[in-house]
Amino acid sequence: MKPPKMPATDRRSFLKGAALVGGAVAVAGLAACTPESSDEGSPAPTGAGGATPAPSDVTVDTVEFNHPFKIEPIKESAVKADSTRECDYLVIGAGNCGLVTAARAAELGLSVIVLEKSSVMGGASVGTEAHFALDTVKYVAENNHPTWTKQEAYDYFMLFNNYRPNATLVSAFLNHHHEVFDWFIDKGAKVAMLLYSLAGPQTGAGLFFEGRAVALSEICQETFAANGGEVILSTPAKQLVVDDSNAVVGALAENADSGETMFVKSKATFVGTGGFGRNKDMIHYYMGFRGDNAFAGDTFLEHDGDGVNMLLGVGGIDGGLRWSSGQTPQVLNVAYGEPLDRAASEPYLWVNKYGKRVGGEFFTNLTIPFEMCSYAPDATYFNIFDSTKVTRMETEPFFTQSRGLPYTFDPEPGMGAALDDSAASGLCFKADTLEDLAEQAGIDKDGLVGMVAEYNALCDQGEDTQFFKDPSMLLPITTGPFYAIPCVPCRLSTLGGVHVNENLEVIRADGSAVPNLYAGGLDSGSFFTTDYNHAFSGSASSFAFFAGFHAANIVTAKLTG
Repeated sequence: MKPPKMPATDRRSFLKGAALVGGAVAVAGLAACTPESSDEGSPAPTGAGGATPAPSDVTVDTVEFNHPFKIEPIKESAVKADSTRECDYLVIGAGNCGLVTAARAAELGLSVIVLEKSSVMGGASVGTEAHFALDTVKYVAENNHPTWTKQEAYDYFMLFNNYRPNATLVSAFLNHHHEVFDWFIDKGAKVAMLLYSLAGPQTGAGLFFEGRAVALSEICQETFAANGGEVILSTPAKQLVVDDSNAVVGALAENADSGETMFVKSKATFVGTGGFGRNKDMIHYYMGFRGDNAFAGDTFLEHDGDGVNMLLGVGGIDGGLRWSSGQTPQVLNVAYGEPLDRAASEPYLWVNKYGKRVGGEFFTNLTIPFEMCSYAPDATYFNIFDSTKVTRMETEPFFTQSRGLPYTFDPEPGMGAALDDSAASGLCFKADTLEDLAEQAGIDKDGLVGMVAEYNALCDQGEDTQFFKDPSMLLPITTGPFYAIPCVPCRLSTLGGVHVNENLEVIRADGSAVPNLYAGGLDSGSFFTTDYNHAFSGSASSFAFFAGFHAANIVTAKLTG
């Protein structure tokens, strides 16, 4: 499958990192500890934790500690490297959270080294759009954008996540997330617009900056360089290094080009490598068929799980490794906001390959259709509608907000022609009869015909007694030609990592913090404890920026007394 079309992005800013590289850098001779992904299926993973335990052998201990992908640390006394460097603060990963924590710590006077696996900086900033914010952000308050209060945001977020998040971490986020965005704006970041959440206006403001998160990445890079920070590109960390008390004292890294090894000794270490979105074996092990079936949106990034696995290796515990940032199921090879994408999201009749409805068609946040699609046979459902809905989409406001910027409910005057083009290219199906439509799309013929009849009866009575859909959206399917748009689940990234506390310190099973070790973004857990919630639109990037900024403040205060 080809990835969906992505907006063109100027990556020149990421190349600035090359100018900051300090000399030939390190790390060689370390065996890869993470199993390699394979397109030949997903065999039972093995690794430092041994073979995957059989169900009868699973105990609390094996679940907590024997993660098969974990990367064991190395004792400082056993380190052998081509060179050694020292700093106050070592940052592993130069994405959203890594760059902001590095820039902030350098600005506060710490000596900082960043190890980055890729040849450029920026990570997921290339695809990051809006950021969740309350009106504690000065710009939001000054522009009178309505948001939840902290209490409303806390109550909703905890309820959605089944009260599993670390409450003190959620509180820290709500109390401090404004600091990083005020910092960006004070440094010249320009807010392009304030967006409403995809779930409604009275939630949080979606801060959308000119240049998107790429512009924020540039501010971090410039601040970092101006304050003497050093980034070492193409040099992934391979193992965390611990002393005799098992406190983290840095990391071993290996230069991808030269094979040279380096020990970066540090007083504090922050891990933010972006999760494990392209490690198929980890996806299979932790997320099962929900992950296997989903189209992944971050596989162009080096999100291989090495950061998470190093954290697990020093005693970190599962903080939600099965969750993902699920999006509305999408039509493959169709960009957000295109007519076919808009039609696919409308609440008409959503059926699986057997012709059965997969749930109530309208959604208040994008997690709902992601879950319905993940569990559908073949991980696909079809949006079924007729010619009257085409006319409706051409002339009346949509039920569902567009995912393409600018977000809109406006009609799509060229919908009919766009659907014809899509059908001709095989992206959707069009037929004069339901029977022919079912045959084209691979849907059970009797199942589809029977389901449409049942659905039309619900529309006639004005009440959905099956899934309780809003009566205003109960529109019968009666007039050919008929259409079927296949939708597959899409996850933008993994979402959870290891447990952290309100200071972003990595937590062991006994509740103690691993000394000198911090994590943020998609390598940290304890915040999201179900799939991504689009009523908190932009919360993953907002949490990543908060985590990096807050950790830098905490570490600096600790190291400087």
